[in-house]
Amino acid sequence: MNMKIGFLTIGQSPRDDVVPEIVSFLDPGIEVVEKGALDGLSPAEIKKLCPEKGDFPLITRLRDKSSAVLGKRKIIPLLQKKIFELEKQGVNLSALLCTEDFPEIKWRKPFLLPSRILFSFMTSVLRQGKLGVLVPLEEQKIGAGKKWEKTGLKLVVDAFNPYLGTKELEDVVNQIKKEKVDFIVLDCIGYNLEIKEKLRQATAKPVLLARSLLARFISELL
Repeated sequence: MNMKIGFLTIGQSPRDDVVPEIVSFLDPGIEVVEKGALDGLSPAEIKKLCPEKGDFPLITRLRDKSSAVLGKRKIIPLLQKKIFELEKQGVNLSALLCTEDFPEIKWRKPFLLPSRILFSFMTSVLRQGKLGVLVPLEEQKIGAGKKWEKTGLKLVVDAFNPYLGTKELEDVVNQIKKEKVDFIVLDCIGYNLEIKEKLRQATAKPVLLARSLLARFISELL
């Protein structure tokens, strides 16, 4: 039986910087369908989705490899529409390519939210100690702190934008090493295997990568 998986990005599809890495963990022969909340929108329409005061900012990659910062509240209706489109196309399950939680959206077929997978996994493997969390934007650090403090762990939250290359990663690594964390979570789907490996080698600490964890959950379900 051929399995069909839907991948939904908050930006534009295809996400050739993310999906191939996820698919590399899966059995061959799986059909992939990609959709993006911003598919079909003009640059002017995308600009109108930038966060306003009080809205949580999210960063995503666009088809031309540039990035855009969006307001969380503004993209919820767009995500909901694309979820139903994926289901109409006959996917067996879908996954969101974002580590933010969206409790407002609904689905009829299995739909994986990496935010919940990351949090559940982390609370299962580390019951005490210090957790290092990386997010893409400085403006996300307070929100990330509130989310991850629910683990009951000591926290160090820092920002590193995965869409700007790895030149600034060395400064982040040095800061994390000074803090002597026990575990590192990369809280954005944009972080890749290369970034994970650099952090792991530099800190000698376990590093949790959203996209590879998501791939293993998909594999288990299939």
